Amino acid sequence: MPGDTLGEVANLLEEALKVHRSVKQIVLCTKEGVVVAAVSREGDADPKVLATVSAALVWGGSSTLSHLKHALPTHLVHTTSIERILTIIQPHYQLIVVLSRANDAGLNLTQLVPTFQSLATRMELVMGSTRDFGEQTILGTIVEQIPDVTQAILLTVEGLPLGSVGFNDAIEVSGMVASLYANGLTYSETTNTISIDTPDMKLVITRVDETRLLAVVCRGPDSEEIAQKVRLVLDTTVSN
Repeated sequence: MPGDTLGEVANLLEEALKVHRSVKQIVLCTKEGVVVAAVSREGDADPKVLATVSAALVWGGSSTLSHLKHALPTHLVHTTSIERILTIIQPHYQLIVVLSRANDAGLNLTQLVPTFQSLATRMELVMGSTRDFGEQTILGTIVEQIPDVTQAILLTVEGLPLGSVGFNDAIEVSGMVASLYANGLTYSETTNTISIDTPDMKLVITRVDETRLLAVVCRGPDSEEIAQKVRLVLDTTVSN
């Protein structure tokens, strides 16, 4: 049952919050930046923003290490003047831990990483144990339900890729898509969708939420019908 699953995840999040006094916020999200659950002591940061930024940093870090011929990262640390944000990377989910630097005197974060990794692994197993959650993503759902779609990309509104299907140059494509969408925002901040049509193809760029965009290539004579199916799947996926 979804309720039982989220209850188990909530308990694990609370356990993670108690690992150290400097931990002030914990967020569990998908690799595409969708928040599953969150807990906090102070609650001063929007979990959606944390999830989106974390997903983009993980994608960028993984791509960079790939170019450098290294293995994929297991965790990522983002340091600011007041906080450290630790992201534990799992196959389908990410655990984001926000630590206050005002309360971390004497803390060796490296020593705590295995503890958070263990908790993240347990959450991954819990989430994967029910069909109500599991591994499916926005891109996975679209490709599964609409076989005609072979190229699609999920990205932040700033142009950082969060996931892609059928593109070898996701970073470049994300930048161009975000630029196109930004031009639409110049006209109206309420821009929802931009489509670019040719006789045999339609590129649809649509807003997923406040922080993410989806671009889908719809090919063939039924490109408009495919685009409508994408919108329907997206509405259903995001609303659930």
